[in-house]
Amino acid sequence: MPKSFNQEYFFAFFCRTLYIRSLFFTTLNTSLNIITLNIPYPPDYGGIIDSYYRLKGLAELGIKIHLHTFKYNRQESKDLEKYCEKIFYYDRDISVFKQFSIKPFIVKSRASKELLHNLLQNDYPILFDGLHVSHFIDHPSLKGRIKIVRAHNIEHEYYMNLAKSESNLLKKVYFVLESFRLRRFEKALSCAQAIATVSTIDQTYFMQQYGNAVFIPSSHKYSEVISKEGMGQFILYHGDLSVNENERIVNSIIRHIAPCVNFPFVIAGKNPSDKLLAAVAHLSNVQVIANPSEERMKDCIQDAHIHLLPAIRPCGLKLKLLYGLYAGRFCLVNKEMIIGTNLESACELANSNEMFIEKLNVLIQERFTQTMIDRRKDLLNLYYNPQKNALLFTELLNKKIPEKP
Repeated sequence: MPKSFNQEYFFAFFCRTLYIRSLFFTTLNTSLNIITLNIPYPPDYGGIIDSYYRLKGLAELGIKIHLHTFKYNRQESKDLEKYCEKIFYYDRDISVFKQFSIKPFIVKSRASKELLHNLLQNDYPILFDGLHVSHFIDHPSLKGRIKIVRAHNIEHEYYMNLAKSESNLLKKVYFVLESFRLRRFEKALSCAQAIATVSTIDQTYFMQQYGNAVFIPSSHKYSEVISKEGMGQFILYHGDLSVNENERIVNSIIRHIAPCVNFPFVIAGKNPSDKLLAAVAHLSNVQVIANPSEERMKDCIQDAHIHLLPAIRPCGLKLKLLYGLYAGRFCLVNKEMIIGTNLESACELANSNEMFIEKLNVLIQERFTQTMIDRRKDLLNLYYNPQKNALLFTELLNKKIPEKP
């Protein structure tokens, strides 16, 4: 029986055994309120992927989930009913009047009194899945409850970086204002028993600020590494192409890197702009796949020879990197992409356009081997096993830490 098969099933057995054993030796919280910033289905972008697969993993461990979720450009989902005891949907109020508040717009627009009412109908722990949904974290009515916050980013830094990347003056002003409001509001996290971060860099920040941070990597859809040996067909960049920062990265690739590498490039993702499509049109070795289906995206990831995934600034964990590592071959990144992830040894590193070109021209000649796959399996199982990380959340539910005054 292959080594990876033994490891996978042994670990699954270990997780379930440890969880069942804890039922007999502790008074275990087996119910949980989860509040998400958007309906976590379909799991097709960033934090929503993390939200959905964590919810699924906790349900599979026997946690009874009461899901509270805000409707924002998504439909109510029957799929979620498989994993939840109850689901409460709330409208997000995005009226302009919510901008005239000292609280961040992303928080104030989710300040539903109905949400608070429903949270008070039980005494279960509460997982605030993002600072966005933490409006009531310091509410007197919730004092004494176990409260956990999933920090997807250091949000005020994230919004300031958005401002730096934005050319539209009105949007830039909004991002700067939101950054200041987020920095001020973040102090409410001192009311949480734990802040679960997606990177060790974020963990260090929140631990220094509030003394209650723990690193729990992002949840995702892969239960095992499915990367293929051999040679792939192209160099792939994938992401939400409507995001300003991602478009800047693509523009850098097509202007400075693709013309210097004699190999096909594929740019895949949501909603590329007309400007980006026009910039690619004159390059014979670059193809854009706009709004690929889930199946098409899976094929792109598996068929690529190299995943070219630079980041402009360090920011949490980019799930597209995990997808490349679980299902793709070589991953070529810069230090901003991997800082705080513990994934350095699974990636190739370059920190300038010249280094990217040099590395790409070497890697397009190399075969991806079974030995490389086995090393990747060991590393990902250590830090990013979704069953293991769901189990870490169950430990937080039952680790009572005195609430700060």
